Amino acid sequence: MNKTVYREAAKDLPVIADVDVLVVGGGPAGVCAAVGAARAGARTFLVERHGFLGGMWTAGMVLTLAGFNSWLRPYHRCVGGIAGEWIRRAAAQNGCQDHTGFVLNSDTEIMKRVADDLVTEAGVELLFHCWGADPICEDGVVKGLCIENVEGRQAIRATVTIDCTGDGDVMARAGAGWTKGQSLQPMTMSFRMGNLRIETDNDIHKPVSPPIGPEPGYLREPTLSQYASVRQDVVVDADHMRAERESGRLPRYGGPWFGGLDADVIWVNSTRITGDASVASDLTRAELAGRRETAEIVDYFVKHLPGFAAGRLIQTSTQIGIRETRRLEGVYTLKAADILGRTDFDDGIALGCWPIDVHPTTDAVGHHAMYVPLPYRIPYRSLLPTNVNGLLVAGRCFSADREALGSARVGATCAAMGHAAGVAAAIAAARSTQPRALDAALIQRVLRQQDAIIDYPG
Repeated sequence: MNKTVYREAAKDLPVIADVDVLVVGGGPAGVCAAVGAARAGARTFLVERHGFLGGMWTAGMVLTLAGFNSWLRPYHRCVGGIAGEWIRRAAAQNGCQDHTGFVLNSDTEIMKRVADDLVTEAGVELLFHCWGADPICEDGVVKGLCIENVEGRQAIRATVTIDCTGDGDVMARAGAGWTKGQSLQPMTMSFRMGNLRIETDNDIHKPVSPPIGPEPGYLREPTLSQYASVRQDVVVDADHMRAERESGRLPRYGGPWFGGLDADVIWVNSTRITGDASVASDLTRAELAGRRETAEIVDYFVKHLPGFAAGRLIQTSTQIGIRETRRLEGVYTLKAADILGRTDFDDGIALGCWPIDVHPTTDAVGHHAMYVPLPYRIPYRSLLPTNVNGLLVAGRCFSADREALGSARVGATCAAMGHAAGVAAAIAAARSTQPRALDAALIQRVLRQQDAIIDYPG
């Protein structure tokens, strides 16, 4: 017997559903893909590994929602459709901001409940606590997915499957071409602190945006640090914090960036953990390091930040935040040059507007300069594998070079891509054709009917 290999016995799996569209992953991309597909008339099934929807917005606790609005004056809204409805509904429950700021503070619990409503009202079939296992592949066509859950291993057949896992789990196992950088942007474990007594005249609900534009360009110091946080009431001595890091009394950190809807509670994005989240051992190490380094940063804040003396850690994120792992090698790869040159794709299905924001993998701490672009188009072809049919890829695992991903990886942009993928999958299923054979004009027409923003603002 080969001691390094175990051969699993073949067995018959129960098929629990036979649908038009199967969406794998219930983050911003997955929710919008599922709702978009269902509203376009497809029988749709969504599987999610957590016990709730929202992905990085909820499990990753990235409660400052990025990518809805351009950073350049006059601060246009660039993502609508299902994602826009999501934040409007949450705002009606005081669970999200809906204004022109460069990010929108949100409440993760309300965002979860609104996502539940969007999916169930659309008639999407849903299973939580499900891990995608092996795709069902026949002659180079993905025809569904095997899943694992508390009942064991099951199968879902689908005409079109959409990989919204973020890490490209389905595309990789289906044999689609993919790539991964030699260095990957660091992961971040977000956290929340409470019992704060910050004295300030700043209105924490007022929109915050850097005073730049309308021309694109680099955002550097001192404007960068001054407008890096949506919470303008928190004061950090950047030089002192950097000195503490250099002396070994702090771990490597980014920002720090602050957010949150409540005056006495602060959300923090600061931990910076290197590793590959598509490798289980690396991901485990990152989760452990994230909690340990969170405690060290909290201790520094309590000792040194005004209004934090009585502060305490309330919560770390359910899972560490991931910026970059696998990227599809698609029919078209979105490039930084496309963003800088604002390539006018005929098959544009979403707008991106976040800066080219590639977090450093070196020992650098604090803030990093970013190029702020005009809103740009994302082509449908970047969601399509070159060598596998029956499959679409949406979210941060879509086809992009590393610099383009630094912009398009944020939640609202991923949600817009997911919406487009869901609509495309529904049309392909209804026409009994492959997603690669679709005329993008069909997808664009339905997206506009569903209030998506795919045309340049202004």
